[in-house]
Amino acid sequence: MDVRFKRDGIALIVTIEGDIDHHTSKILKERIDSKFIIEPVKDMILDLSRVTFMDSAGIGLIMGRRQRVSSVGGKLSIINPKPEIIKMLKMSNVDKLVRTDV
Repeated sequence: MDVRFKRDGIALIVTIEGDIDHHTSKILKERIDSKFIIEPVKDMILDLSRVTFMDSAGIGLIMGRRQRVSSVGGKLSIINPKPEIIKMLKMSNVDKLVRTDV
């Protein structure tokens, strides 16, 4: 699991690589939240193009980041999810709550 950050205007782009599961989600949450607090941004974009597996802990990670971003009046978007990740997002109805660009 790896995470990289890039700033684009008022958005923090978070690129996650590897699995998002109960083993990695806590570390990811801490790193993402820490960076979000440090950067003067409002929106967050999760680039999931390099995510190879995601379970319910990944859904929790996404929803928690959505709540954090919403608390400052921002928006959360997901970009480039693989078909198996899209399936998970649809099964959990996250695709109805978070803007998802494929």
